[in-house]
Amino acid sequence: MKLQSLSDICERRILRIPDYQRGYAWSKQQLVDFWEDIVQLDPERVHYTGVITLEPVTSSLWKKWEQDEWIIDGMGYKPFYVVDGQQRLTTSMILIQAIIESIDPSVQLNYQSLESIRQKYILFKADDGQRESFIFGYEKDNPSDEYLKTAIFKEHSHSNQHQETLYTQNLIAAKKYFLNQLSQHPSDEIALIYKKLTQKLKFNLYEIDEEIDVFVTFETMNNRGKPLTSLELLKNRLIYLSTLFHNHEGHAVLRNKVNSAWKTMYEYLGKNPDAPLDENLFLRNHWTMYFKYTRNKGDDYIRYLLNDKFTARNVTHPKKQNDQITVDDISDYVTSLQESIRHWFYIHNPYFSLTDYDNERNKQLLNRLERLSFRSFKPLILAAFVSKQTIEDINKLLIAAERYNFSLFSLSRRRSNTGDTEFFSMARDLVTKDIHINTAVDNIDSWVHYYYDPEKFMYHISEKYELDHGGFFKWDGLRYFLYEYDQWLTSRGKQSVHKLMWSDLKATKKDNITIEHIFPQNCSNEYWQKRFNHLDKIQTDYLTHSLGNLVPLSREKNASLQNDPFNDKKNNGNGVGYYNGSTSENEIAQQDEWLPEHIFTRGLTLLEFMEKRWNISLGDEQFKTKLLHLDFISETSPEELAIQ
Repeated sequence: MKLQSLSDICERRILRIPDYQRGYAWSKQQLVDFWEDIVQLDPERVHYTGVITLEPVTSSLWKKWEQDEWIIDGMGYKPFYVVDGQQRLTTSMILIQAIIESIDPSVQLNYQSLESIRQKYILFKADDGQRESFIFGYEKDNPSDEYLKTAIFKEHSHSNQHQETLYTQNLIAAKKYFLNQLSQHPSDEIALIYKKLTQKLKFNLYEIDEEIDVFVTFETMNNRGKPLTSLELLKNRLIYLSTLFHNHEGHAVLRNKVNSAWKTMYEYLGKNPDAPLDENLFLRNHWTMYFKYTRNKGDDYIRYLLNDKFTARNVTHPKKQNDQITVDDISDYVTSLQESIRHWFYIHNPYFSLTDYDNERNKQLLNRLERLSFRSFKPLILAAFVSKQTIEDINKLLIAAERYNFSLFSLSRRRSNTGDTEFFSMARDLVTKDIHINTAVDNIDSWVHYYYDPEKFMYHISEKYELDHGGFFKWDGLRYFLYEYDQWLTSRGKQSVHKLMWSDLKATKKDNITIEHIFPQNCSNEYWQKRFNHLDKIQTDYLTHSLGNLVPLSREKNASLQNDPFNDKKNNGNGVGYYNGSTSENEIAQQDEWLPEHIFTRGLTLLEFMEKRWNISLGDEQFKTKLLHLDFISETSPEELAIQ
């Protein structure tokens, strides 16, 4: 093992990140640490940066590298795979490129032209002007390879498909960071940064002996630097297992299948850069669907996959015949992952532009579940798409799932894991065609029939009044419920524009409100005093936080405006008011007054909507009145409620 600089490492070497390695995973904090190490380093000293482990590439492999064979065979460059240290090497190459772009082309860095620097670290070009090879990069067909060449190194590529993944996003983020940092330094300081990067950062360079199993070596090194994710560990394990099927003609094809599947997964995990998907959640839910779920395994999916299922022992000498892993077993699992990730992305991004997903009702139902929470239904919904159920049947499943989650959790306050084992098992049964999707829907409905209990909702709201002094306002299902009511009002009125946005409604900002008390919590205004001063404090609290007194606002409103009289709330003359707000606000703006009886009547209307929307029964009007905590209103005559 030798201590070498970046300049030494790149001396007549071609460096490639092999297919079993992850892509570029460094985040902002690692970039900051790397930059600070360089900037703060005394130019007269060296800084130990870590280990670089290289594996010589055999001639049987590099002779397939059509673009690089000339520089290896003709010029004596030696090809290596980067087994360990690729994050530091990639970061160094990105910084060198950023330095080249930050300096005037006529300027030399440490007596070197920018072109000669580029020749050594980035792209070596033959004198004939035809042949060229990248000094550092990924194996061909890796999305990061094309992205590194074009977006980072600024080279044209005829084959570039501009495919982005979570890793390519990290690459461009690193380059932007370094360009920004370099923009704050003059040329002489950048020259010093280049010198320290290429000469003063020292690595322990280790070349793996050809007789050492590189996959075993790689797995023992994964605790260095930023730890490998579960998805990366699983990929490496499956590729390793593919090398153990020596006598199977399909073992070479299997490795390509793994690489192809992981390329697809990384594409879709990062396809929506505003909301990248969590790879662990995908793996866990796919595992639940693909393998028979039991509580004995709990949530430890990756332990099962790496320690129990996909092991070398299960390939070469399994303890039991049922443990035997074949090429087909791995191939089927990998294919399922690749097919599932596209459905998984759509489930979480129903309005993202994708071909083959064009059912508007389906998009609406998925969007609803996303707002409410999928809870335990993700594996079952994924299974419905994977098993190619009709869109009409999938919609029935989504309706049943949303009804289940709202009626059992938002209303009946059941334990959060109610039914999860049942539904997890149904996911596997649906994929294997052991059950029909209608059976799954019927089972969900039967659980609602058995566990739905409006008395528990009553008890929960009573607690919110007694303990939190907030009643319905403190109910965690309020925003979702009021949003659904507003959506229903909008569709009933055949309006094309939805003014109430869920992203705004669920946001909470200091001194701004999205759910307003129509009759305000602070009723010092003369309007409210005149109409509500005959009530005692408890009755006032019940009315203030009752369901019928709460309305979602289409735009945040300053809390200081909440005490305005009702006419000003409808229209304050400055463009703010219920008259131009959400559909729910428009409905309230039709009222001439806002009295206790209006709160009571609107509360009953909302509860009736709840019954119809989720196909449930809350009870008779007496029960609903008690649920609203407005018994005293129903017992008072209209004359007594009238304004004196």
